[in-house]
Amino acid sequence: MTGTAPAIDHSSGEGIRDLLRDTALLVTSLAPGGTVQDASAFRERCRQLITHFSEALTRRGYSDDVRLEAMVAQCGLLDETALRELDGQARSGWELKPLQVEFFKLHDAGERVIDCIEARLREASPNVDLLECYSAILGMGFIGRYARDGDAKRVELIATLNTRLQKLRPAIERPFIADRAGRRLSDWFYRLSPWAIAGLACVVAAAVWGVWNVALDAQLADITSAKVGRQ
Repeated sequence: MTGTAPAIDHSSGEGIRDLLRDTALLVTSLAPGGTVQDASAFRERCRQLITHFSEALTRRGYSDDVRLEAMVAQCGLLDETALRELDGQARSGWELKPLQVEFFKLHDAGERVIDCIEARLREASPNVDLLECYSAILGMGFIGRYARDGDAKRVELIATLNTRLQKLRPAIERPFIADRAGRRLSDWFYRLSPWAIAGLACVVAAAVWGVWNVALDAQLADITSAKVGRQ
């Protein structure tokens, strides 16, 4: 896909990562302790997120290849979330037609996303906004082919990606991580990780959700990858 893209407009945000705010809220709300009550409504919400993400990427002037990669990564994350939380007939129906098939006619987002990350990391001058997007997607728990290959390789990829980002943009805040392996979010306003809700008091979870809504817009970029460093 070629052609001259319009100038990238970052006036309303910080590249691609901040556009995943609502996706992050949806995914983290379905951590252990959360449930999908209505599969149809959940799918419609996912469709809205994908459509809004695509429109925002276009408004900011990203090229077709960058936009496609970012959207496939978002789609793959939402599919994994659905298949993790749904069961019975609802899960079977989603498996037959995941979002990646509906939007992109793909069945291999788990492989494709990781392959794209590795390919971008090999580039001499990769698109930093896209790398930050991938870091966010992995931070929200995207597993991809590492469901087969093992989490150690996933952790290694996250570390490599974040190291590259530090070199490319040493002055920016670290990309956020909500690593499922550790089931925690390490930013100050994510005082209670959704991944650990099942093991903590419900009364605390309610207070933390309030902090999320107030702080997420301004602080999404502040969530660090401390979990990777500890591993």
